[in-house]
Amino acid sequence: MFEFDLTCKVFENLDPVEYSAIAIKKSADVLQGLKGLELDGLDAITVYNGLILGAILSDGKISDEEFVLVKPMVDLALGYDVTKKDLNKLVKYFKRDTKDYKDFVDAVVDLFGEISDELKDDIVTLCLIVCAVDGKISLKEKRWLKQLIK
Repeated sequence: MFEFDLTCKVFENLDPVEYSAIAIKKSADVLQGLKGLELDGLDAITVYNGLILGAILSDGKISDEEFVLVKPMVDLALGYDVTKKDLNKLVKYFKRDTKDYKDFVDAVVDLFGEISDELKDDIVTLCLIVCAVDGKISLKEKRWLKQLIK
């Protein structure tokens, strides 16, 4: 527990250049690691997008910092210019229907049993960076991250 909280503090205190560098590196690592794996019929890009969106949506709101960080990743993966309004619609959807969100997280946790420890670390690091981009990992975000690492 102490180690997790300390790790969160380290990520909360990164500067924007460090955030971007880690996000780019870990995005590439995660996409490469997921290539060829299937999660209930979903391909690597879909799983990756779900992880990014899960990290963004875990606290039920999208900060400006989160949006700026993930926009290029989501634009590339979805193939169109995503707006903050688009992501806010997803937040509202998941607030109404948390079963889809919970089912996705459960499926990702199940996937963790089939992947290398290195890929697990990359996924958790990527999600940590998204959650910490606004300088604070909230209690809801910490709970979501802990689901991934249990």
